[in-house]
Amino acid sequence: MQSMATSTKSSSIRKAQVTVSCFFCKGQEIKWTCVDCNVRMCNSCKITVHQGLQCSQDHDVISIQDIIQSSPSSQEVMSVVIASVFNSYTTTLPAVHTLLCSDDGLIYYTFCHIPSKGNQFVKGKLFKSSIKILQTLKRNVFDIAINKDGEILMKEFDVSTIQIISHVGEVKTVLDTTPMILLAIHVNKDNEVIVSLREQGPPFPVQDFSVRQVIIFNSDYQRKFTLEFDKKGNKLFSYALHIRTDSKNVVYVVDCFDRQKNGRIVAVDRNGCIKFIYDGQNRLGTFKPYAITVTQSDNIVVADYSNDALHVINSNGHLLGLQFICIDLGITEPYSLCFDTEGYLLIGCGKAKHENYGKIHVAKITDSLM
Repeated sequence: MQSMATSTKSSSIRKAQVTVSCFFCKGQEIKWTCVDCNVRMCNSCKITVHQGLQCSQDHDVISIQDIIQSSPSSQEVMSVVIASVFNSYTTTLPAVHTLLCSDDGLIYYTFCHIPSKGNQFVKGKLFKSSIKILQTLKRNVFDIAINKDGEILMKEFDVSTIQIISHVGEVKTVLDTTPMILLAIHVNKDNEVIVSLREQGPPFPVQDFSVRQVIIFNSDYQRKFTLEFDKKGNKLFSYALHIRTDSKNVVYVVDCFDRQKNGRIVAVDRNGCIKFIYDGQNRLGTFKPYAITVTQSDNIVVADYSNDALHVINSNGHLLGLQFICIDLGITEPYSLCFDTEGYLLIGCGKAKHENYGKIHVAKITDSLM
């Protein structure tokens, strides 16, 4: 099946289209953010525009510097994550819940909705003004990964098996974790397969007897390491929603506390030693880390769904960048993140107001954060 998903911008994706600036004047350096308005502004517009609005008299306005200082041990923090947005593509799905790019430049993305309604797995190619759809499968895909052979590993919702989709579209099962419930899947640089598991029954609240594991398999699906407890015997994870690794094979987990997906980022090494836990920024309130990806220099980019924001933290868990992408760039409901072969950040999103389909945005990360 071949069809096109349209791009909302007709120019080349290598020509910058959107730059970051003050919400009001569009031309000055951002110094302040209004928590209530979710607006970022320069010094001048804070005084002459925002404070002049009757509705903003009781709003909580925070300086970017205060946000920086609220992050322990963080001395130099970039306020802007995305330097520019090059293109925005409208897909044929209501949302882009998972998103990956292979070494040959193909993209793979899914929409998973329960109860089942239009669930799909899509293989495509980004062109100047559209996505060329090369393959679709009507599958309830919850998570995907790509191995060294370019095969797609697929995990469906409420199914405890990993299936591989070959280059010719054949599907076969390679791992069954029954009776444990399979959650997330990931393949690291050494072609090891990393999965998260939990016990049968309700996922929340997490009890003393609950089993919450991240397991590292070799490429033949033989178990190598099990990550479950820290050195004091405490559970490392509550509900490991997504997994990524860096060049040193440190494991980064999007760990959720409840059904609303409030959560944190847990970083552990292969021996189960916690490197850091990142809980977001206290001043922003609720932190819902829906997606995670890792840069070439092992910085971690996190999509914060509750604030329509991107956080960049380094391998020590210190905040390097924070950007409210909805207000700054018009990007809403970030569900998924990945980098393409040229180092551009792809952001998979849900549908915006008055629109029917989710989007994929192509963005340039600030050079110092890459």
